[in-house]
Amino acid sequence: MAIVKLDKVGKSYGNGAVMAVQDVNIIIEDGEFMVLLGPSGCGKSTTLRMIAGLESITEGELSIDGERMNAVPAKNRDIAMVFQSYALYPHMTVRDNLGFGLKRRQADKALVKKRVDEVAASIGLTEYLDRKPHALSGGQRQRVALGRAIVRDPKVFLFDEPLSNLDAALRVSTRAELVRLHQELQATMIYVTHDQVEAMTMGDRVCIMSHGKVAQIGKPMDVYLNPASTFVASFLGNPPMNLMPATASETGIETGTGRIAGTGFAPGTKVTLGLRPEDLRPTDNAAEAVVSGRVVSLESLGAETLVHVEAGNDKPVILRGGRETPARLDDTIHLTCDPDMARFFDPETGLAIPTNTFTGDKK
Repeated sequence: MAIVKLDKVGKSYGNGAVMAVQDVNIIIEDGEFMVLLGPSGCGKSTTLRMIAGLESITEGELSIDGERMNAVPAKNRDIAMVFQSYALYPHMTVRDNLGFGLKRRQADKALVKKRVDEVAASIGLTEYLDRKPHALSGGQRQRVALGRAIVRDPKVFLFDEPLSNLDAALRVSTRAELVRLHQELQATMIYVTHDQVEAMTMGDRVCIMSHGKVAQIGKPMDVYLNPASTFVASFLGNPPMNLMPATASETGIETGTGRIAGTGFAPGTKVTLGLRPEDLRPTDNAAEAVVSGRVVSLESLGAETLVHVEAGNDKPVILRGGRETPARLDDTIHLTCDPDMARFFDPETGLAIPTNTFTGDKK
């Protein structure tokens, strides 16, 4: 069992003057793949380093399998960490890099060889065992770093943006390899990234962080469909959720260039309306439009086209269209949507105003 619990965990610097992380409450279940997601400086890596024992914990309590870890040295926590920079020993062969952790623990030589050979075979490194890191590609080096962690068979695996140094194609293949390894090992894994695609495709659950605090925790599709705040709505999704000021009326929610069907808000209530780009669709009937405006930009991405519509807000409204779109620059376009897919937020706090709740499968 490897249940990791963070109870009101915080980290401060400068005698408490700067709180890098505060009041983090997370329970990572045994065998779960938890992703810590957020922009640079949000506290996700600091949180991971506190779990690893590489950063001291200023407040709160960290436990693994019910055992308090705050004062336990990193080497005694039975965790393995994979870094963004690979951190391989350049003078050692792949075989020696893979077995280094076990050798440091004075494991039997036969056991070390057996574990190294098994792990090398599982991640496709057998033919590279006698090479040194300088003779490997970036993807192969990252696999060595992953293998070194797997060889130890720890309670918890920690990953600190391990794919950031890889090119796009290698990120995709290594991402799939990590998912396969998790399914095979059934180990507890905590993965830090700023890449929402990695979070959506890899995590059993996602913990989104902002300014050192937890903004929302949930299954990837649950968080995507039901963001807890405008921050989550605008961070998760590419392109992000369209957010626009709106006002409740007797007949619905008025956006200034259209309206959406009644929602139960008292007339005059100010809200922030959120609509995902894929939930919008063009209509020839201006009377049923949620927003109307001028096409100011078209982004052809091959499989889809993003249509940017100037509708009188700070930012254009984005429609995710198909490969072929009839829209042209400077056209006037009317957009409608299923009212059930609309999300509403308090314009002052940015927090979601509960409406219908949608759920989705993890993958």
